[in-house]
Amino acid sequence: MPSHTLLEASASSVDPPAQELLVLWQHPLSREILPVGRLSFNGTTYGFDYTVAASRIEGFRALSGLGMLGQHTDSALLPAIFRQRVMEPTRPDFAAYVGTLGLSAADATPWEQILESGGGRAGDTLQFMEMPVVRGGYARARFFANGVRHIPGHVAVIAGHTLVTSEENHEHALQSLAPGDIVSVVAEEANKVDSQAALVTASGTPIGWVPRLLAPAFRRLLSSRPVELSVVRRNGPESPSHLRLVLELNAAAPSGFTFDPAGDWNAI
Repeated sequence: MPSHTLLEASASSVDPPAQELLVLWQHPLSREILPVGRLSFNGTTYGFDYTVAASRIEGFRALSGLGMLGQHTDSALLPAIFRQRVMEPTRPDFAAYVGTLGLSAADATPWEQILESGGGRAGDTLQFMEMPVVRGGYARARFFANGVRHIPGHVAVIAGHTLVTSEENHEHALQSLAPGDIVSVVAEEANKVDSQAALVTASGTPIGWVPRLLAPAFRRLLSSRPVELSVVRRNGPESPSHLRLVLELNAAAPSGFTFDPAGDWNAI
């Protein structure tokens, strides 16, 4: 479990919880993060479906307790493979832990714990992301900033200019953020790991990346207009780096825009 550093929560944390999450799986060889399932919750029943992407992964094996690919699963309880990522309220450190997620002990349901923590565990291959949507002409996505610990010393090329961020400047930029603050997304050029990389910057200082799964969609948005994100939560420096910053996109979407043009996230 993450350390118990207090999270700052914005007003958006009182919004109704998301009803569907993408289940992400890290390929053991390529280390690529792939969307293999869709986990939903309607208030009483959990539903799970494998995605088209899962059916395209050579050698991918069905997740424990969730049937075969193409089989829909319903359950009154959070499936056991996901329940392992939830802390029981009987634990003495329960209130402190859910506090790091911006939740109170009274209303920290299993679903909200997974939503707010991303469900990741050290050495594990699974994590979760709120399902990005396009609704009413607006693109909305909510996610953790990726690669935060890799920013210090990283050589970034932005609009033809090379920028190297020191650890001190990086931490100062993070610590200066508060819920509701606006940060920018910029296309990173010549990234050797991801040709579609999209950096998140605060007042010009790189602080992390848009998740690689979403980067192509953000690059399409950037091709027509600037893209900004609002800070939902900012965690302290003692917390795990993958939980440092929760961001939200709520921007006008170009006609025909979709986060998943190939249909990889569709259920099979």
